[in-house]
Amino acid sequence: MAKKAETKKRVTKTADKSQEPKQPKKPKKKSDKPLWKRVAVVLGYLICLGVMVGSAVLVVLTMYLVDVTRDDAKDLNLTNLQLSLTSIIYYQDAETGEYEEYQRLDGSENRIWVDLEDIPQHVIDAYIAVEDKDFYEHHGVDIVGTVAAMVNEYTPIKLFSSKRGASTITQQLVKNITMDNSGSGIEGAFRKLREIYRAFSLEKQYSKDEILEAYLNTLRLSHNWAGVQAGANNYFGKDVSELTIAEAASIAGITKNPSVYNPYSYPENNIERRNDILYFMHQQGKISTEDYEAALAEELVLNQEIRSKSFVNSYFTDMVIDQVIEDLMEKYSISRSEASKMVQEDGLKIYSTVDPTVQSAMEQVMLNEPDSKGRTLFPTKENTYKLKDGTSVTQTPQAAMVSVDYEGRIVGVVGGIGEKTEDRVLNRAVDSLRQTGSTMKPIGAYGPALEYDYIHFSTALFDDYIQEIEDKNEPEGKRKWPRNYNGEYTMRLTPACYALAKSWNTIAVRTLMLMGVETSYDFLVNSVGISSLHEKDKDWAPLALGGLSEGISPLEMAAAYAIFGNEGRYIEPYCYTTVEDSDGEVILETKVTSVQALSEDTAYIMNRMMKNVLTYGTGAGLAPKYMDAVGKTGTATDDKDHWFIGVTPYYSTAVWMGYDNPATLTVNYGTHAPTTAWRNVMNICQQNLPKKNFAVAKGVEQFNYCPITGNIANANCPDQQVGYYKKSTIDSGFVTVCQAH
Repeated sequence: MAKKAETKKRVTKTADKSQEPKQPKKPKKKSDKPLWKRVAVVLGYLICLGVMVGSAVLVVLTMYLVDVTRDDAKDLNLTNLQLSLTSIIYYQDAETGEYEEYQRLDGSENRIWVDLEDIPQHVIDAYIAVEDKDFYEHHGVDIVGTVAAMVNEYTPIKLFSSKRGASTITQQLVKNITMDNSGSGIEGAFRKLREIYRAFSLEKQYSKDEILEAYLNTLRLSHNWAGVQAGANNYFGKDVSELTIAEAASIAGITKNPSVYNPYSYPENNIERRNDILYFMHQQGKISTEDYEAALAEELVLNQEIRSKSFVNSYFTDMVIDQVIEDLMEKYSISRSEASKMVQEDGLKIYSTVDPTVQSAMEQVMLNEPDSKGRTLFPTKENTYKLKDGTSVTQTPQAAMVSVDYEGRIVGVVGGIGEKTEDRVLNRAVDSLRQTGSTMKPIGAYGPALEYDYIHFSTALFDDYIQEIEDKNEPEGKRKWPRNYNGEYTMRLTPACYALAKSWNTIAVRTLMLMGVETSYDFLVNSVGISSLHEKDKDWAPLALGGLSEGISPLEMAAAYAIFGNEGRYIEPYCYTTVEDSDGEVILETKVTSVQALSEDTAYIMNRMMKNVLTYGTGAGLAPKYMDAVGKTGTATDDKDHWFIGVTPYYSTAVWMGYDNPATLTVNYGTHAPTTAWRNVMNICQQNLPKKNFAVAKGVEQFNYCPITGNIANANCPDQQVGYYKKSTIDSGFVTVCQAH
């Protein structure tokens, strides 16, 4: 009962509490701060946040700019600007002695640096008028224009026409040097940021004139042409100092869009742009009304020679490039790629030995164009052979020609028939080794034999074979050797001078036998610079008849033969004298080396012996006009190589013809092509030169000789011929008077 009463009591107590009245809620307190203060607080927070974010962004951008421009001290060094400069090959004008431009070696860019003081004011004004009229007032960046350009780019608002840009000349210079050409959008914004930063930096370090000079030498034009000098040269064929106001405006107009305003491709576009620039120049007070109207009326006259010019190097240019690269590699211990880059991009000045008259004559003849009857000088007979894999290859005859003068200078070279269509192709005149045939006789047999008094001009040797060689193709299993070209032997004594003119093999071999192969080999290697001989060439056939293990290049043959027109003096051939860097410092210089290969007397006697080749020998009737000339024909075994090497008082010239892959060349072309080609070239290049004869050596005496005995003729000798003899051999009794008849 007690528990129940207690429970009842708790329930009753709870019920009583629920019956108590509810207390009313306390009202919320209103803020004591006015609205504007609360807004100010929010703005303060936002500003602080903005400052923090801005500071962070600024730090990041600063770090970014420092990172991406860390090499600017080197790359944007206007004092030592590392640009691709065009190297130029020069030739020496024969009349004035001055060096003139022969060919430019365009690398990644065709650029010739010109100092600001050498650029006419109207050229400078044209660029400033159209590109940056406030150039001398701003500090590298047009702030207003840049902001407006950004609004144009990134918002729908267009503050000015899209045709107007905001880049100053300083900014354009930065772009030209760094080649930083990122596109639009975010990449474009970052590129513009880098450009602005660099422009400000440039303006702090360099004067306006230094910046302007660099800009005018780095601006891009059509093709790979860069700078106002290249523009003047290539568009108008002038030096920049010679440009008219209208021409200056034409070049300035190209820069905006080289493909659209190229005056060769779109002359109307260029003229319209030019006239706009002339208007700006007049409006800004750069030119008078009279000059403005005259420039508007000026006709656009472009350099058509450049437009039609083949940009393929000549064979001579290829040879010079190769030689300079080799010499740079050797002298400075650099790689081929480094040397090549120097030649193509370092603005070298290469003073070459080329004679444009000779080079042009060679190129003209070696085109091998058909005459009015459809006949070509060099044959076009096709030859087909198979490679190791069985593939058939068809080839046509090729040819090469090279001339040196008597100072060792290579004056002309063509390494193939037809139009040259590529650079750095095979130059057969320099790089190909070919069997020389009978052109070996004067330098391998007769010349040194005369020098050492084994023979004289008319020494008579027996025309007959020397030995029999096993040959399964012959009826009796043997063949007679050596065999004359006509396959016949006279079986009588024959004077050396006559045998050389008729190119008889028997007498050449017998001459070599008198002298010995060691003497001949030593003469060829150490006296006349033949570099391709081997020990196995120490034999009668190679040294007397030109059946060599490898062969000799036309260039080395021309240089060796020069001794017969140069009083016996051999000079190692070269294609340039000096090479200068872009600052005019000599970095390469050819050291001319010479050897007195033959005495003056021997050289003149050999000269007269070879005269007979063109008088009654194998080259009869093919002597050039205007000048004395001598030479020697040559045909290798099986008619695989045909040669002529000709010597005049001005040049020694080698001409070779054959297939690249040696094959029989016998064709009925009516004339000896190498000799005819030489004659045609000499007729062109020597026609305006003073007529000269070879100087008579003081130690040589002229006598009539007896063709039967080869001795000095007496009064009873019926058929006397003119001969030339060293006085020393007359005095010593080596040359005797004929006792017959």
